[in-house]
Amino acid sequence: MEQKQAKNDQQATDAALAALAAAGNAFALGQLWEVNKGFIRRQLWQWYEKNKPVADNAGLSFEDLVQEGYFAVDYAAKHYSAEQGNFTTYLSYALLKQIRTATCGEHTRGVTTDDGRRVAVSANPLNECSSLDVRLDEADEGSSTKGETIEDPAATQAFQQAEDGVYTEELHTALETAMTQHLTEREAAVLRRRYYDGQSLRAIGEELGVQQERIRQIERRACRKLSGLPSIQRWHDETISTQAWRGTGFGAWKSGGSVQERTVEYWDEQVKKYEEHVRELVEKYGISAII
Repeated sequence: MEQKQAKNDQQATDAALAALAAAGNAFALGQLWEVNKGFIRRQLWQWYEKNKPVADNAGLSFEDLVQEGYFAVDYAAKHYSAEQGNFTTYLSYALLKQIRTATCGEHTRGVTTDDGRRVAVSANPLNECSSLDVRLDEADEGSSTKGETIEDPAATQAFQQAEDGVYTEELHTALETAMTQHLTEREAAVLRRRYYDGQSLRAIGEELGVQQERIRQIERRACRKLSGLPSIQRWHDETISTQAWRGTGFGAWKSGGSVQERTVEYWDEQVKKYEEHVRELVEKYGISAII
């Protein structure tokens, strides 16, 4: 009879402390922890004895689990109500929930232990990671490590930038030679201002004292002269055959087709724009505008 009364008193104390703790009373939460510490340690030890490999895999000692028990008390206090029965019963559920969170995280998977029990373990993909310093052949001390087989993006980018720099310099030299030998001084000046300095047609016209449309005509005529030169045509062909291979991965192909296809489409579009522009010039100024 006295034992039953003591149990009822314990339940009433737990319920009162839980209500105060849920309302934000930190002292009541500490008292609730102290009152139930023995029960918590017993429950956790029973779980730890049966599931030590799971705890070890998560890097948790028994004392770590006891500390997790405090968070379980906090959770139980905030979610418990007298209609749910004994506080300790609800606390048992909160302990299991906290253990699952501590050992498995957000993602879990079921495994069968050596004694045939089915338990939940973490399914975090990082659990299967290994060090990049591990050698590919553990028996050979001179073997390469996993890290040495991974491409260095920074080094690849630096190499590509250096290669692009050489390519651009050689192209610039070829263009300068062609402009000096095959274009008039005004035609070369227009191209340099337009493509080297990035000036607009209007800005170039104001600088040279002519109309914008006249600058456009000079630009077109100069480009036609250069496009027929074998020394420049080589760069045109090389751009399509080599530079067009960049960005040819599956993602680029899926979003807009292969680079080769996009290059051909680009050139077709430029030709159409040029032909349309020529027609406009002929209609407006006569055939002399393109001669």
